[in-house]
Amino acid sequence: MKLVTIFFALALGGASAQTTPPPSGPPTMPAGAGKAIVQEKCVVCHALTVVTSKHSSRKEWDQVVNQMVSRGADLTDEEIDTVIEYLSKNYGPLDQTATPAGEAPVNVNKASADDLESSLGLAKPEAEAIVKYREQKGNFKTWQDVAAVPGVPSAKIEGLQKRLTFE
Repeated sequence: MKLVTIFFALALGGASAQTTPPPSGPPTMPAGAGKAIVQEKCVVCHALTVVTSKHSSRKEWDQVVNQMVSRGADLTDEEIDTVIEYLSKNYGPLDQTATPAGEAPVNVNKASADDLESSLGLAKPEAEAIVKYREQKGNFKTWQDVAAVPGVPSAKIEGLQKRLTFE
């Protein structure tokens, strides 16, 4: 009976070893002046994924890099500036509301329902509700005013806020 138990344990262990995915390689980093410095200096204390999974503002990266230097990271003043610039540019905040390149702002106080629908990707009833509300209550002043329109999902408008103008 012990032999059967050992056999099943070995078989299960071997099966799980075969289904375990291979470890992933180092993260792919964008080209730039600070890439080599980050790859060389940061891995002394931690994996690159610690750096590449973080998205921070320039001010936050400045604090992080300077904190690492105070803890012993060996960087010159020039390397510190280069690393902060590289990380800020390539691992800045993830802004879900930023206007994608090439998408023009839309004046919600002048746009027709068709324009709101095609420009902002709103459903026809949502665009019509915005125009009807504007005609009844007057011009919008903020994206929050638009988000308060009945029949229009506030989360959708919040996601579009950088594209809305109110002139």
